[in-house]
Amino acid sequence: MKKYLKYITIAAVGAIVLSCDNYVDIKTEGKLIPEETINYRYLLNNTYTLDKTYGNIDVASDDISFQNEAQTNALTATDSYRPFVNLYKWSETVYFDGENDYDMNNLYSALYNVNIVINEVMTSTNGTEAEKIAIKGEAEVHRAFIFLTLVNTFGKAYDASTSATDPGIVLFTKPTVSDDIKRTSVQDAYDVILSDLKDAVNSGLKPINSGNNVAFPSQAAAYALLARTYLYMRNYPLALENAEKALAIQSTLMNLADYEFDAYPTRRLDKELILSKWNGYSTLTFAPQLLSLSDELVNSFDTNDLRYVLFTQPSSSFNSEYTIGRTYSKEALNGESRNAGPTVPEMMLIKAECLARAGSGEQAMAEINKLRQKRFRAGEYVALTASDSKDALIKVLAERRRELMGTGGFRWFDLKRLNKEPEFAKTITHEFAGQTFTLAPNSDRYQMPFAPIYFEYAPNLKQNP
Repeated sequence: MKKYLKYITIAAVGAIVLSCDNYVDIKTEGKLIPEETINYRYLLNNTYTLDKTYGNIDVASDDISFQNEAQTNALTATDSYRPFVNLYKWSETVYFDGENDYDMNNLYSALYNVNIVINEVMTSTNGTEAEKIAIKGEAEVHRAFIFLTLVNTFGKAYDASTSATDPGIVLFTKPTVSDDIKRTSVQDAYDVILSDLKDAVNSGLKPINSGNNVAFPSQAAAYALLARTYLYMRNYPLALENAEKALAIQSTLMNLADYEFDAYPTRRLDKELILSKWNGYSTLTFAPQLLSLSDELVNSFDTNDLRYVLFTQPSSSFNSEYTIGRTYSKEALNGESRNAGPTVPEMMLIKAECLARAGSGEQAMAEINKLRQKRFRAGEYVALTASDSKDALIKVLAERRRELMGTGGFRWFDLKRLNKEPEFAKTITHEFAGQTFTLAPNSDRYQMPFAPIYFEYAPNLKQNP
């Protein structure tokens, strides 16, 4: 029998067919054959597997700073924190031999499921053509998110002049593979991502999914991920076009002042969330002190900004021995980990950035101020202004950093893409245990190393340098 993703989803294969008694009959050796369309619907209902992202990478960005000696001692006291320390130091090896990268496992487990749907639903029985196309469209949105996240974690930032040869990720588009597992190019990944999303926007998805259905892809989510993809490709006209299409469908903003003295909504009640892709119950959920914020980021906030008031706390709130700095603590408000799914604010920020880059600085600032007004108490907001489009772009990018701080890999991926522009290229330093670590623009350390265990099953999987 052929191996089913044994190389990367080794530990996850058992979970792939979670509760499969209601899903499939295994009628041929090594192949799952769900015959009826409804079974593919059931497979996509498994949000436990599909509602996942790659969360650990946030620690590597310049948003995070481990400043307290007691914090350093705590992080080095147990092996469970070691991957975060290694990420923070941009080490050549993050995981020890034999250890799994569980974020990676989760995403490839989800990929296995959606590949089954994409490859087989159109030939299933007892479903209408429209139902099959829509189910396939949902799976394509999930797959695009998975590939976009992984290629930006393990591959180089997109560059039209080099991406055809830059090593990307293992790009499975079918639920079965040969034993010879290799990385394809960054361009290959983006080609599949764009193809999936362009197909999905015309597949009959619901315009919006919210509430208990927020983990199910919608048409707004497909457009939003297209906007994100084109932004990472630095194709700003198409990023703008798709951000506007997403906002034309879903544009509700929450007023943070409503939650200063009231419970902050979970993702099921978050009106700004277009598609849930959270980090699950990770170590970071229960140890938010790992997301202690850099002074540079903290000092960029107006202290009346309710994102500062609600989403950050003094580090001493978590441990009296942590006497320095502030920590990203949104998890403490709703008990949920960080979300990397597309949101209304992200679309507004993409729109504003693209407008500024196109020379429409005034329109860019109007979009930013529309967002920022919902981040301050009534009567305390002062509109931002810009002297020209270049100044508008600088202010939009600063606002993007504040709005998307500490979550979803946004800052790390932004650093990678902005390093391609000399005026925004940045050298980062992290201090840890008396040592200083430096990350130069476009360093190889921007490509996360694969866990050594995967080379036992995929000896031709090329490691990042």
